[in-house]
Amino acid sequence: MTPERALALLRHAPIFQGAQEADLLPLAERGHFLGLMRGQHLFQAGQTVESLYVVASGSVRVYRLARGGRRELTLHVEGPRQLVAGIAAFQSRAVYPAHAQALQSPTELLALPVEAVRQAVFNTPTLAQAVIAYFARRQAELLGRLDSLVFSELGERLAAYLLEHAATPHALPTNSELAALLGTVPEIVSRKLGEFYRLGLIVLERRTVRVCDVAELARLAGSTVTAGGVVNLKDVANPKDTAKEVGR
Repeated sequence: MTPERALALLRHAPIFQGAQEADLLPLAERGHFLGLMRGQHLFQAGQTVESLYVVASGSVRVYRLARGGRRELTLHVEGPRQLVAGIAAFQSRAVYPAHAQALQSPTELLALPVEAVRQAVFNTPTLAQAVIAYFARRQAELLGRLDSLVFSELGERLAAYLLEHAATPHALPTNSELAALLGTVPEIVSRKLGEFYRLGLIVLERRTVRVCDVAELARLAGSTVTAGGVVNLKDVANPKDTAKEVGR
Protein backbone atom coordinates (compact mmCIF):
# COMPACT_ATOMS: atom_id res chain seq x y z
CA MET A 1 0.00 0.00 0.00
CA THR A 2 2.94 2.36 0.62
CA PRO A 3 3.87 2.83 -3.08
CA GLU A 4 0.26 3.69 -3.94
CA ARG A 5 0.02 6.22 -1.09
CA ALA A 6 3.40 7.66 -1.93
CA LEU A 7 2.53 8.00 -5.61
CA ALA A 8 -0.75 9.76 -4.79
CA LEU A 9 1.12 12.22 -2.57
CA LEU A 10 3.84 12.91 -5.15
CA ARG A 11 1.28 13.47 -7.91
CA HIS A 12 -0.29 16.28 -5.87
CA ALA A 13 2.95 17.78 -4.53
CA PRO A 14 3.68 21.22 -6.06
CA ILE A 15 7.32 20.29 -6.68
CA PHE A 16 6.25 17.63 -9.18
CA GLN A 17 3.41 19.60 -10.77
CA GLY A 18 3.13 18.57 -14.42
CA ALA A 19 5.35 15.49 -14.08
CA GLN A 20 4.27 12.18 -15.55
CA GLU A 21 3.02 9.43 -13.24
CA ALA A 22 5.38 6.93 -14.88
CA ASP A 23 8.33 9.14 -13.89
CA LEU A 24 7.15 9.41 -10.29
CA LEU A 25 6.47 5.71 -9.73
CA PRO A 26 10.13 4.69 -9.23
CA LEU A 27 10.46 7.38 -6.55
CA ALA A 28 7.24 6.27 -4.86
CA GLU A 29 8.56 2.71 -4.71
CA ARG A 30 11.74 3.87 -2.95
CA GLY A 31 9.96 6.03 -0.38
CA HIS A 32 8.74 5.26 3.12
CA PHE A 33 6.49 7.09 5.58
CA LEU A 34 7.57 8.23 9.02
CA GLY A 35 5.70 9.85 11.89
CA LEU A 36 6.61 12.66 14.28
CA MET A 37 4.95 14.06 17.36
CA ARG A 38 4.69 17.76 18.14
CA GLY A 39 8.09 19.21 19.06
CA GLN A 40 10.04 16.30 17.59
CA HIS A 41 12.80 17.22 15.15
CA LEU A 42 12.93 15.90 11.62
CA PHE A 43 16.53 17.06 11.27
CA GLN A 44 18.99 19.53 12.76
CA ALA A 45 21.07 22.19 11.02
CA GLY A 46 24.42 20.76 9.94
CA GLN A 47 23.24 17.18 9.50
CA THR A 48 24.05 15.49 6.19
CA VAL A 49 21.13 15.46 3.75
CA GLU A 50 20.09 11.87 3.19
CA SER A 51 16.38 12.20 2.36
CA LEU A 52 13.94 14.51 0.62
CA TYR A 53 10.81 14.97 2.74
CA VAL A 54 7.25 15.66 1.61
CA VAL A 55 4.62 16.39 4.27
CA ALA A 56 1.70 13.96 4.13
CA SER A 57 -0.24 15.33 7.12
CA GLY A 58 0.34 17.79 9.94
CA SER A 59 2.93 20.56 9.59
CA VAL A 60 6.66 21.18 9.97
CA ARG A 61 8.42 24.39 10.99
CA VAL A 62 11.81 25.17 9.46
CA TYR A 63 13.83 27.64 11.53
CA ARG A 64 17.29 29.06 12.18
CA LEU A 65 18.91 29.91 15.50
CA ALA A 66 20.79 33.12 16.16
CA ARG A 67 24.28 32.99 17.64
CA GLY A 68 24.09 31.70 21.16
CA GLY A 69 20.81 29.92 20.41
CA ARG A 70 18.66 32.46 22.26
CA ARG A 71 16.57 33.67 19.32
CA GLU A 72 14.77 31.75 16.61
CA LEU A 73 13.69 32.86 13.15
CA THR A 74 11.04 30.72 11.49
CA LEU A 75 11.81 30.59 7.78
CA HIS A 76 8.63 28.82 6.73
CA VAL A 77 5.97 26.35 7.87
CA GLU A 78 5.19 23.47 5.52
CA GLY A 79 1.86 21.66 5.44
CA PRO A 80 0.48 18.71 3.44
CA ARG A 81 2.06 18.09 0.01
CA GLN A 82 4.81 20.63 0.68
CA LEU A 83 8.54 19.98 0.56
CA VAL A 84 10.76 20.47 3.63
CA ALA A 85 14.12 22.20 2.96
CA GLY A 86 14.17 20.78 -0.55
CA ILE A 87 16.93 22.90 -2.12
CA ALA A 88 19.59 21.26 0.06
CA ALA A 89 18.74 17.87 -1.44
CA PHE A 90 20.09 18.97 -4.83
CA GLN A 91 23.47 20.18 -3.58
CA SER A 92 26.47 17.86 -3.59
CA ARG A 93 27.69 16.82 -0.13
CA ALA A 94 24.92 19.00 1.27
CA VAL A 95 23.96 19.57 4.90
CA TYR A 96 20.68 20.92 6.16
CA PRO A 97 20.93 24.73 6.58
CA ALA A 98 18.24 24.89 9.28
CA HIS A 99 16.29 22.90 11.87
CA ALA A 100 12.95 21.23 11.11
CA GLN A 101 10.41 20.48 13.84
CA ALA A 102 6.90 19.02 13.83
CA LEU A 103 4.17 21.46 14.86
CA GLN A 104 1.31 18.98 15.19
CA SER A 105 0.73 15.49 16.59
CA PRO A 106 0.89 13.40 14.59
CA THR A 107 2.79 14.73 11.60
CA GLU A 108 3.51 12.24 8.83
CA LEU A 109 6.08 12.62 6.07
CA LEU A 110 7.19 10.71 3.02
CA ALA A 111 10.98 10.23 2.97
CA LEU A 112 12.66 9.73 -0.42
CA PRO A 113 16.34 8.70 -0.71
CA VAL A 114 18.13 11.83 -1.87
CA GLU A 115 20.36 10.03 -4.37
CA ALA A 116 17.32 8.43 -6.01
CA VAL A 117 15.65 11.84 -6.27
CA ARG A 118 18.73 13.47 -7.80
CA GLN A 119 19.16 10.70 -10.35
CA ALA A 120 15.49 10.82 -11.35
CA VAL A 121 15.37 14.62 -11.67
CA PHE A 122 18.72 14.99 -13.46
CA ASN A 123 17.81 12.32 -16.02
CA THR A 124 14.12 13.05 -16.61
CA PRO A 125 13.27 16.28 -18.48
CA THR A 126 9.69 16.54 -17.20
CA LEU A 127 10.81 16.13 -13.59
CA ALA A 128 13.64 18.63 -14.07
CA GLN A 129 11.23 21.18 -15.55
CA ALA A 130 8.77 20.72 -12.68
CA VAL A 131 11.48 21.08 -10.02
CA ILE A 132 13.00 24.21 -11.59
CA ALA A 133 9.58 25.86 -11.82
CA TYR A 134 8.86 24.96 -8.19
CA PHE A 135 12.08 26.46 -6.86
CA ALA A 136 11.50 29.63 -8.88
CA ARG A 137 8.10 30.01 -7.19
CA ARG A 138 9.63 29.33 -3.77
CA GLN A 139 12.29 31.98 -4.30
CA ALA A 140 9.59 34.53 -5.09
CA GLU A 141 7.68 33.52 -1.95
CA LEU A 142 10.77 33.86 0.26
CA LEU A 143 11.56 37.28 -1.19
CA GLY A 144 8.00 38.30 -0.43
CA ARG A 145 8.40 37.09 3.15
CA LEU A 146 11.65 39.03 3.53
CA ASP A 147 9.94 42.14 2.19
CA SER A 148 7.10 41.64 4.68
CA LEU A 149 9.45 41.23 7.66
CA VAL A 150 11.46 44.33 6.78
CA PHE A 151 8.88 46.78 5.50
CA SER A 152 5.51 45.97 7.09
CA GLU A 153 4.03 46.36 10.57
CA LEU A 154 3.05 43.38 12.73
CA GLY A 155 -0.66 44.02 12.18
CA GLU A 156 -0.15 43.72 8.43
CA ARG A 157 1.87 40.52 8.76
CA LEU A 158 -0.62 38.89 11.12
CA ALA A 159 -3.57 39.90 8.92
CA ALA A 160 -1.78 38.46 5.87
CA TYR A 161 -1.08 35.21 7.74
CA LEU A 162 -4.73 34.87 8.75
CA LEU A 163 -5.87 35.58 5.18
CA GLU A 164 -3.69 32.75 3.91
CA HIS A 165 -5.67 30.36 6.12
CA ALA A 166 -9.09 32.01 5.81
CA ALA A 167 -10.76 29.31 3.71
CA THR A 168 -11.33 26.95 6.65
CA PRO A 169 -10.88 27.04 10.45
CA HIS A 170 -7.14 26.94 11.09
CA ALA A 171 -5.23 25.47 14.06
CA LEU A 172 -2.88 28.24 15.17
CA PRO A 173 0.67 27.42 16.23
CA THR A 174 1.61 28.53 19.73
CA ASN A 175 2.18 32.25 20.30
CA SER A 176 5.92 31.58 20.48
CA GLU A 177 5.90 29.77 17.13
CA LEU A 178 3.64 32.36 15.54
CA ALA A 179 5.86 35.15 16.88
CA ALA A 180 8.92 33.49 15.36
CA LEU A 181 7.11 33.18 12.04
CA LEU A 182 6.09 36.86 12.08
CA GLY A 183 9.37 38.21 13.40
CA THR A 184 8.21 39.48 16.80
CA VAL A 185 7.69 38.31 20.42
CA PRO A 186 4.85 36.16 21.87
CA GLU A 187 3.39 38.92 24.08
CA ILE A 188 2.76 41.20 21.11
CA VAL A 189 1.22 38.37 19.07
CA SER A 190 -1.16 37.57 21.94
CA ARG A 191 -2.16 41.23 22.26
CA LYS A 192 -2.74 41.63 18.51
CA LEU A 193 -4.80 38.40 18.27
CA GLY A 194 -6.92 39.69 21.16
CA GLU A 195 -7.41 42.98 19.36
CA PHE A 196 -8.54 41.23 16.17
CA TYR A 197 -10.92 39.10 18.25
CA ARG A 198 -12.46 42.13 19.99
CA LEU A 199 -12.91 43.85 16.64
CA GLY A 200 -14.86 40.85 15.37
CA LEU A 201 -12.33 40.02 12.67
CA ILE A 202 -11.72 36.49 13.95
CA VAL A 203 -13.18 33.91 16.32
CA LEU A 204 -10.79 31.95 18.53
CA GLU A 205 -11.74 28.62 20.07
CA ARG A 206 -8.99 26.54 21.71
CA ARG A 207 -6.28 27.83 19.37
CA THR A 208 -8.48 27.29 16.33
CA VAL A 209 -9.11 30.52 14.46
CA ARG A 210 -11.93 31.30 12.04
CA VAL A 211 -11.83 34.46 9.93
CA CYS A 212 -15.06 36.49 10.12
CA ASP A 213 -14.17 39.66 8.21
CA VAL A 214 -11.99 38.93 5.19
CA ALA A 215 -12.40 42.42 3.74
CA GLU A 216 -11.14 44.20 6.88
CA LEU A 217 -8.21 41.81 7.28
CA ALA A 218 -7.34 42.43 3.64
CA ARG A 219 -7.40 46.18 4.28
CA LEU A 220 -5.10 45.77 7.27
CA ALA A 221 -2.77 43.58 5.23
CA GLY A 222 -2.58 46.15 2.45
CA SER A 223 -4.69 44.00 0.15
CA THR A 224 -8.16 44.08 -1.31
CA VAL A 225 -10.80 41.45 -2.04
CA THR A 226 -11.97 40.88 -5.62
CA ALA A 227 -14.11 38.24 -7.27
CA GLY A 228 -10.90 36.32 -7.98
CA GLY A 229 -9.64 36.43 -4.40
CA VAL A 230 -7.31 38.64 -2.35
CA VAL A 231 -5.05 41.02 -4.27
CA ASN A 232 -1.99 42.63 -2.70
CA LEU A 233 -2.29 46.36 -3.32
CA LYS A 234 1.50 46.68 -3.22
CA ASP A 235 1.60 44.63 -6.43
CA VAL A 236 -0.95 46.85 -8.22
CA ALA A 237 0.31 49.77 -10.30
CA ASN A 238 -2.49 52.04 -9.09
CA PRO A 239 -4.24 50.70 -5.95
CA LYS A 240 -6.95 53.37 -6.19
CA ASP A 241 -8.03 51.98 -9.57
CA THR A 242 -8.37 48.50 -8.06
CA ALA A 243 -10.39 49.87 -5.16
CA LYS A 244 -12.74 51.57 -7.65
CA GLU A 245 -13.24 48.30 -9.50
CA VAL A 246 -14.08 46.47 -6.28
CA GLY A 247 -16.62 49.13 -5.37
CA ARG A 248 -18.54 48.83 -8.62
